[in-house]
Amino acid sequence: MTVGIIGPGRAGLGLALALRRGGVRVLGVHGRRRKTVPRGLRLSVGGLPPWLGDVDVVLLAVRDDALPALVRSLARAPWRRGQVVLHLSGALTHRVLAPLRRAGVRVASWHPLMAVSADPRKAALHFRGATFAVEGETAAVRAGERLARALGGRPMRLPAAAKVRYHAGAVFASNYLVVMLAEAEALLVAAGIPRRRAREALLPLALVSLENVWESGPIAALTGPVRRGDEATVRRHLAALGPRARALYAAAGAAAAGLAGEAGLPPATVRRMLTLLRGVS
Repeated sequence: MTVGIIGPGRAGLGLALALRRGGVRVLGVHGRRRKTVPRGLRLSVGGLPPWLGDVDVVLLAVRDDALPALVRSLARAPWRRGQVVLHLSGALTHRVLAPLRRAGVRVASWHPLMAVSADPRKAALHFRGATFAVEGETAAVRAGERLARALGGRPMRLPAAAKVRYHAGAVFASNYLVVMLAEAEALLVAAGIPRRRAREALLPLALVSLENVWESGPIAALTGPVRRGDEATVRRHLAALGPRARALYAAAGAAAAGLAGEAGLPPATVRRMLTLLRGVS
């Protein structure tokens, strides 16, 4: 199977390197303008990719809002019947590729459930073991599954209707985790701890929490004052925080109270905790 990639960003370049390591022929990466790419990759720019008619699979590694215009321009290209196009969007389904389907192309969405490093060489390593969510036409889905396995990943089929909820879950697990860690770091810095030392202190705490979720699930892994029903500590925290951190703390705390109830915290304590946290303005 031969592959070409449109979009020489961190995902496109990382995937190009990872696919080559997995034994897949990558004929090129295409973008709008010249840039430095890792050694061994061929970059083309402007117009249609020169390899478009030669590859079996085209990966569209561009932003969600850039996909419709890109698809419209590609629909005018001379495709070979049976070629496959996969887009990498986590939220959009294969239906955004409908103009290509009418041109005889097999289409699907192919989303790597992985945060992508800014360094393509590091990004290439992170795809091994990652889950790849695939939905779309059967032939294209099968091609996506083959590519995922070549990368050492785990393909997972999704119905199109589930795609947005799936992607929102990914946002919570990755993007919002980063937001919470940034807020935690800022609070330790405000407490007088140097930023580098704060980050060093928080990382082992976060990693063990993730390990506990992996081993036992989120309900059993939950710890802290909300889990214990320690209202006095929660009040002290809320009083010490600024508006932004207080709002984040209250929203996460209300969700934690629900988990604490499932873990065995008495219902009356859960109700008092929710009243306290939902009353934050």
